[in-house]
Amino acid sequence: MRSKEILYAGAQRVGMLRLTRDSDWRRRRLLILCYHGVSTIDEHEWDGELYVPPALLRDRLCHLRENGYNILPLAEACSRLRSGTLPRRSVALTFDDGATDFASTALPLLREFNAPATVYLTTYYSDVRLPVFDVALSYVLWRGRRRRVDLSSLCERAEPLWGQTAAERANANQVLRNYAAARGLDAWAKNELVAAVAALIGVSYADIATRGLFQIMAPDVVATLPSDLVDVQLHTHRHRTPSNREQFMRELHENAERIHALRGETASLAHFCYPSGVYESAFLPWLRDAGIEYATTTVPGLASADDDPLLLPRMVDTTARSALAFEAWASGFAALLPKQPSRRYRHQEANVGPSP
Repeated sequence: MRSKEILYAGAQRVGMLRLTRDSDWRRRRLLILCYHGVSTIDEHEWDGELYVPPALLRDRLCHLRENGYNILPLAEACSRLRSGTLPRRSVALTFDDGATDFASTALPLLREFNAPATVYLTTYYSDVRLPVFDVALSYVLWRGRRRRVDLSSLCERAEPLWGQTAAERANANQVLRNYAAARGLDAWAKNELVAAVAALIGVSYADIATRGLFQIMAPDVVATLPSDLVDVQLHTHRHRTPSNREQFMRELHENAERIHALRGETASLAHFCYPSGVYESAFLPWLRDAGIEYATTTVPGLASADDDPLLLPRMVDTTARSALAFEAWASGFAALLPKQPSRRYRHQEANVGPSP
């Protein structure tokens, strides 16, 4: 990372970022930015890849505005990408999952900057008003990191599962998740498990629930999102991408059914985001059969008309990305550099990501 920062700084000094930003090559490309959560307290300190602080999102929007970038609605941007009519310095904003902090924290900033965004909504936890198990458990363990206790009473394990190091927390997290999976716990039983862990390590789970942390926006909130600024699109119902076609299509159908119920039957649902950025080649014909025109990955890059519209790259913004690195991506310069192969492609592997 340090070597790239040095490269970006050198490119900025000699004017390469500006030249790339203003090039015809960049005009024919679209930067799709990906965000998940915007923290309300300390979530970005727990996981800076999943959450960014509001100040950082504000800085990004300021940078885009002050440097002449055009923030377009994703649907319009994809259509104009295909037709070759993108304006210079085109950018689209996306937010995955539809967390409550989108409405409470991100939306006011989007209003302030008049920046349209697409929310990929996973609808199960919109209806089930509980924190998403996987992320809530990890956060609770992190919040209680200053205490060392024995969690064996919660999951029938003789050895202590909890400690103060990141490795010990990761072990505790995995054991508790395995325990929940092995016993087929439903969302409510999982929630009780997280609450029991929180009580044992001295974390107020009631405060987490009251703040709405790690919850998906409630149906009435989704229904009232301003349609001139926010487009709600598909992300599967349960944040799952089964390798079985029938199950995959059911996820899409239930997701679309709930979004239509909340946003109106006339809402156009032609955009999809792969949960956790994981995809298989088999998904592409299934998505086409379902009428999906565009799908976004988390493979870093700028989208071009040559890309498969069902495998569009996105740049996932994080707290670790400096302002200079952000501009390197916005200008397109970073996309020209060699990148490591993506690990998001899945071939008949177990699904990942939050689930009921």
